[in-house]
Amino acid sequence: MKIRKIALLLICFCALSARAEEHVPILAVVVSAQQTTDNLKLTPNSLKLIYLRKQLYWPSGKRILPVNLHTEHPFRSRFSQSVLGSLPKMQIDYWNGLYFNGIQPPYSVNSEEAVLRYIAQTPYAIGYVDACLADSRVKPILWIDNDQITANSPENLQCQ
Repeated sequence: MKIRKIALLLICFCALSARAEEHVPILAVVVSAQQTTDNLKLTPNSLKLIYLRKQLYWPSGKRILPVNLHTEHPFRSRFSQSVLGSLPKMQIDYWNGLYFNGIQPPYSVNSEEAVLRYIAQTPYAIGYVDACLADSRVKPILWIDNDQITANSPENLQCQ
């Protein structure tokens, strides 16, 4: 009986250790590869304002078109928690209040590929994807790594 308990504890410990070592993808906040980013100094706070629809224009005067992944996507939850400080379901009252003032939440799509296509085809759009999926269609301008938002390209980016 003691051997069974020890074996069970060992299995639980191994499962927890494996979960702790799971790779958490780095997110890249991206704009179109054609978009000029010369004087675009995006900060974590300005990213928050963009996704709360409180900052509506780029420094060039062009309208910002933010795009989100759907509310059930794990990257949406991670992005919302890191950037906005709350989960998407906690933002419903916020968006309902703004809706009556004519302000709609960011456009939402179903996949990271849809984010990439939307940004590539929509001037002045901004979105986020797994950093390893950022290709020649987009340009990363911020990175989210372990809930830290930075303008510096991550050194530990490991794409397969």
